[in-house]
Amino acid sequence: MKDNKTKGYILVLIAATCASLGQLLWKFAAETSGLPYTLFTIIGYVLAAAGMFILMASFAYGEVSVLQPMMSIGFAFSVVLGFVFLHEPITFAKILGVIFIVAGTIVLSRSPEETKDTTEGDLK
Repeated sequence: MKDNKTKGYILVLIAATCASLGQLLWKFAAETSGLPYTLFTIIGYVLAAAGMFILMASFAYGEVSVLQPMMSIGFAFSVVLGFVFLHEPITFAKILGVIFIVAGTIVLSRSPEETKDTTEGDLK
């Protein structure tokens, strides 16, 4: 069961990376025109769509209530991508936000996989 959980986490990380890269390409597209605009836009959509399909695939390996919120790690990726490729400053607020995102992702990933199913018969 733990192996499946790991597969789900890896797929979510890949999905978040694809979504972040797609958004980065849209940013590049917004600053260009002509053929580069078209290429950046199309490749950005392909990456974003791939991210959503990979996210859907991850649901086969874990709980949606854990895996879907883990997509927020993409925001942390975006801060790094913005710094590296767009030379955006990394401020204290961004660092604090990334710390909260990563901490939340860690907390979610350590959530119990299975909870005891309580039925009416168990309460009597």
